[in-house]
Amino acid sequence: MDFRELTYITKVADCGSITEASRQLFISQPSLSHIISKVEQDMGAQLFDRRSYPLTLTYAGEKYVDTARKILLLSDNLRRELVDIGLGEKGKIKFGIPTERAGYMLPKVIPAYKKQFPKVDVRIYEAMSDDLLASLQKDEINFYIIPRDLQDLPQGLKTELIYRERLYLVAAPGVVQEDDFVNPEKLQVNENFLRRHPFIVLKKGHAIRQKVDSVFRRMKLSPEFSMEVSSCISAVQLAAAGLGITIVPQRALDSLGGHEHFCCYQYSHLPDAWDVNVVYKADCYLDRTERAFIDLMKTIF
Repeated sequence: MDFRELTYITKVADCGSITEASRQLFISQPSLSHIISKVEQDMGAQLFDRRSYPLTLTYAGEKYVDTARKILLLSDNLRRELVDIGLGEKGKIKFGIPTERAGYMLPKVIPAYKKQFPKVDVRIYEAMSDDLLASLQKDEINFYIIPRDLQDLPQGLKTELIYRERLYLVAAPGVVQEDDFVNPEKLQVNENFLRRHPFIVLKKGHAIRQKVDSVFRRMKLSPEFSMEVSSCISAVQLAAAGLGITIVPQRALDSLGGHEHFCCYQYSHLPDAWDVNVVYKADCYLDRTERAFIDLMKTIF
């Protein structure tokens, strides 16, 4: 058993295909098949059920891949610590972030970070929050930035707060009438207003969709959805055009000029907000360059 074998077999498990894994590993399919067969012979157990597509792990394969991930993580942690001993001036950071949040946050962070660490290779993975979680669990990234609390994540992960972000209800001009308010001074709409108007929501897999669904559950609402979209910015613009109402984070409004350019309201008696966190594995070692990036985000936001 060596690190190459561990890496190759976990990649096949992640891809569910020897062909796709060989493409991502830049080796030939016959070579990869030979390595798998050799490991299975050495272990005395079959790791993959080749009758299924995509390939699935046998019970022995599940044990092998679970242990392989732990060994590879320990090896990577050691490498990071040794880099830190060498002052951490070179290296690579791999992190994930939702696409729209990347456009909002990273232009404010990366230029300042590059001044401090010009030789560090910054690798950014943009995807929906559920996909970023999957990438973290496969060790394809070392951390990701997401507005999600620790209790909503699987065990074995750790979060650190970057900043707290307000959430707003957005509607078109003239949609909210005087009798729709619970508290006109705080611009809080009542629950009957929320029940009467269709919502524009983000598709499942986005963090804001999970948050909005939790708001509906908390308020015992079963609203009509006028449409599902993939962008908070689109949701704001569609709501402003009168095609429904929506709940979005402050950063979506900032990207369009600020909440003062839209009709924004509270939908609960206290201003609602969520924590924008860094998420990483609890047993993952964050090296000096990664820690500097996280600390810079905290400072800026």
